[in-house]
Amino acid sequence: MNYWIIYGILSATFWGVYTIFSKVLTSEKYLKVGTETSALFMLLGIMVVFASYFLIKANLETNLKIIASVLVLVVFIFFLFCITKTGIVLTPQIIFFGLGQGALWALGMVFTFLAFKSGAEAAKLVPLYNTNTLIAILIGIIFLNEVPDEKIKIIAGGSLIIIGGILISN
Repeated sequence: MNYWIIYGILSATFWGVYTIFSKVLTSEKYLKVGTETSALFMLLGIMVVFASYFLIKANLETNLKIIASVLVLVVFIFFLFCITKTGIVLTPQIIFFGLGQGALWALGMVFTFLAFKSGAEAAKLVPLYNTNTLIAILIGIIFLNEVPDEKIKIIAGGSLIIIGGILISN
């Protein structure tokens, strides 16, 4: 089986959901977090995922893994402290969507790395993971009630994305 296809679909899914998390976090309609704070939250989410992945996969001694974990935790707490100094009240929703956007993006990258490692060709993988657009559209329509005026164009474009994903994965 071509695992790269599964990894590509997972990348697309994580990146499609990440887009919605970013919208909920920054949109005036939802949580209204500034872009600079959103970017810092994203960095924290990315750091946690990449550091965790490295620490799980790395062949390090246990005491080095503990030290690295403590350092990641210290940086995490420091940045959360900095965010509170901007006047943002950290609610559970802001923390969830803020860290979530970075974690989802980083997970998309991890699965992209895994796809390339398992033999994916860029010419096939890139169109597949770019179906994240379709995922973001569907989530926006279903969960955010963003019903576009041009329904026919959205359906046609989405259909072409699906057809393209199927064509390149074969």
